Amino acid sequence: MPKMASSTMPLRPILLNGAVLLIAGITAGGITGCAINDPYASHSTLTSHTTPVVLPDAADPAPERGGTVPTATKTAESKTARSAGELTPRAALIRYADLYVNWSARDVVARQRQLASISLGQARAQALQAAASARSDELLIRSRVANSGQVVAIATGQGPARQEWVVVTREHTVGEGDYAGLPPTLHVTYATVVHTREGWVVNSWSPQN
Repeated sequence: MPKMASSTMPLRPILLNGAVLLIAGITAGGITGCAINDPYASHSTLTSHTTPVVLPDAADPAPERGGTVPTATKTAESKTARSAGELTPRAALIRYADLYVNWSARDVVARQRQLASISLGQARAQALQAAASARSDELLIRSRVANSGQVVAIATGQGPARQEWVVVTREHTVGEGDYAGLPPTLHVTYATVVHTREGWVVNSWSPQN
């Protein structure tokens, strides 16, 4: 999500990854990710693919600052929709990535909420934060930003990405003003999945560029 806050919709997703929110970084004060993943970042962030610097407390939702997470929040992050699970880890990653990288300014909030409903842990928290940030992002709407993309590779990680999956997406972000003329770009995301009663779901999504 704009590769839709570590896709646009704003599945860099994999839901969405690729222009402004592939969750892992999506807004100037919250989620981070690839240029195509972070629809809420400035144009300079999109072209340099750097992660915004935020204070530790500012990176967490208000109820979680100070090192504590409310019981209700923990419970919410441990449940998924009945249809969230997939038969294989790869299927779960493809589903998440597709949502993460394909979005527009008009549906990015809904996309991020979809991502939250089919994920757990960090991935869900990131999607919820991205949705909250996108609601008040006037530049995103005014610039008519949209991101599209597809998964080009999924593999188990090695070296520093050991015990994680590596998802590569090709994304293209379009829009007006600073978002005009951006070229298609490849994005790399580290992700993990967990098996639940419903099947495999994504529980962490961390865009690397």
